Amino acid sequence: MDERTSLSRRKLLHTLAGAGVIAAADLAWWDAPFIAPRRAWGAEPVRFQWSVPEPTRIALMNSLVERFNQSQKDFAVQIEYVPQAQARQKLISAITGGSPPDLCQVWDNWVGQFNGMGAVEDITARAKTWKHYADVVPTAWQTVTINSKIISLPLAVTLDGIYYRTDRLKELGLKEPTPDWTWDEFLALSKAFTKADKNQYGYGMRGSGTWALLYPTEFAYANGAEVLKDGKVVINSKEAVDAVAWYLDLALKHKVTPPSAATDGFVEIVETFGRGVTSMYQHNSGSSGQQKKNVGVDKFATLPLPIGPAKKRASFWFSETLTMFKGAKNKEGAWQFMSFMLDDEPSLKYNTTLGLLPARKSILDRPVFSKDPALAGFVQSFPIGIVSPYLAYPGWGGKIDSDGVPLIQQAMLGKVSAKECLDRFAEILKKEMT
Repeated sequence: MDERTSLSRRKLLHTLAGAGVIAAADLAWWDAPFIAPRRAWGAEPVRFQWSVPEPTRIALMNSLVERFNQSQKDFAVQIEYVPQAQARQKLISAITGGSPPDLCQVWDNWVGQFNGMGAVEDITARAKTWKHYADVVPTAWQTVTINSKIISLPLAVTLDGIYYRTDRLKELGLKEPTPDWTWDEFLALSKAFTKADKNQYGYGMRGSGTWALLYPTEFAYANGAEVLKDGKVVINSKEAVDAVAWYLDLALKHKVTPPSAATDGFVEIVETFGRGVTSMYQHNSGSSGQQKKNVGVDKFATLPLPIGPAKKRASFWFSETLTMFKGAKNKEGAWQFMSFMLDDEPSLKYNTTLGLLPARKSILDRPVFSKDPALAGFVQSFPIGIVSPYLAYPGWGGKIDSDGVPLIQQAMLGKVSAKECLDRFAEILKKEMT
C-alpha cells in the first residue's frame, strides 16, 4: 500500500465520520492501520473477494485487512470489491475458469451452490482444532455444514424479527406489544398504524429480493407449515397456503402496506420506516445501525416474529460466511485471515459497526448486544431460530431469486392466488432436488 492509497483510505474514513456513519470518538481506531503502512515485501498474497461494497463496509474491511497484514509478516490480504449483483456470477465464472480467489465473503445460501460444483474447500479439520470452535453457536455451525463437512466460517449470523416505531405508538396512544404477541395483535397494530390519507402504513412488506419469499415462509412456519418434510416438498400444504394468504391479505384486503409493496426491496423497507411512511417492517439486525441514524435510538425497538395459529413461530438463521475454495493458491493464508476475523476485536468491531450478531457465544453475551433494545427482538429469537429450509438443496437458492420472487410479487398484486403461487413454486423446487 503506497502513501497515496493510505491517504485516500483515511480521507474516506474522515468523510464517513463527518457524515455520522462512523462515530468521531472511534475515529482513532479506524485510522490506526493507515498511519504506518506495512512494508513486508516478501509476504504471500491472499486474494479475497468482498461482495457488499458499500462505504461503511469498505472502510471497515480496509481497516481490518490492514490490521491483519500488520499483525504478521507471512501473508498480505488483497481485497477485491465486487458489486453484490455481480458477485455470485463472477465467482461462478472464476471457479469454472480455474482461477477462484483464495477466499470470499458470501451468504450461506450461495455456499451450497458452490459446494454442489465441487468448488468449496472442506475445512472441518482446521475448524475442529481452532481455538474458538466450541464458542461458536451450534446453529451457526449448521448453516455452514453440508454432509457433515464444515465448508465455511460463520462471520456473522442473522435472524429475522419485527422493527416497530415506539414514537408512533406513543403518538397514537397504542399499547406496547410484547415479545409473545400473536398474529391477531400484529394485524391490529398494523391497522392502528395505518393512516393512508397521511401516507402512513402499518407494515413495510417486501416484494423484491430473496427475502420477499422468505418472510412469508417464516409466517407459514407459524401456522404449522414446512418447506420439506420426510424428503418431500410441502411448501404448498394447506397450512402454508392459508398462512401465505393471510400474509398477502395485509396488502390486498387490509391495505396496511404501501401501494409500492410488490416492488419494494431492502432499501425501500428501511427508508420508508426511517421516514415514517411505515411503522413496522421485517428484517434482521443488519439494518439496526441504519435506523439508529434514521430514526434515533430511542424511537424504535424490535420484537420476535408474532406467534401464529399453530402456537409456534420460527425465524430463519442465516450466516454471512468466509469461504475458501479448493482451487485457492494460498489456503494457509486464507485460513489465517478467516480465523483472525473471528477473534475478539475483529468480530466485535465488525458486528457492532454493521448491526449484525456475532457467531461466538462469548461475544454475543456482551452488553453491547444482549442489552440493546434495537437488537432485543433478534436475541430473543434465538430459541425459535432454525436453519433456513431453502438451504436443503444447492439449486434452491438460485430458484428463489429467479422463480420464487416473481411468483410472490404476482401474488402480492393479486394476479395469482396464494395456492397457485405455492403450487407452482413447489414444482420448481421438486425439479431442483435431482
